[in-house]
Amino acid sequence: MNRSTATLFSALVTALALNLSGCGSQPIKPEAKNIKVTREEVDTDCKEIGLVEGRSLSAAASFENVLEDMKLDAARKGANVVKLETTSGTGTAVRGTAYVCP
Repeated sequence: MNRSTATLFSALVTALALNLSGCGSQPIKPEAKNIKVTREEVDTDCKEIGLVEGRSLSAAASFENVLEDMKLDAARKGANVVKLETTSGTGTAVRGTAYVCP
């Protein structure tokens, strides 16, 4: 490969890398911060999405970490409310029902 071909190839690779980096500006994971967690009954106008779970394989994980994992599961499914149903005795797993509420 001669020098001008190598320079052109390098410029094309750089341009491609810059172009692809612009495509990744949107977050892949939905935001868990928008999910409300409650132990109360949800409004009757809410639509049930299904079961969601949160867990941690680490015994050192906090209950908040496990709740965040469950909220991410709910966000991925398009929910905005989770009714917390069960918590493990060790606090490393939670389960609830996800809903979309107006």
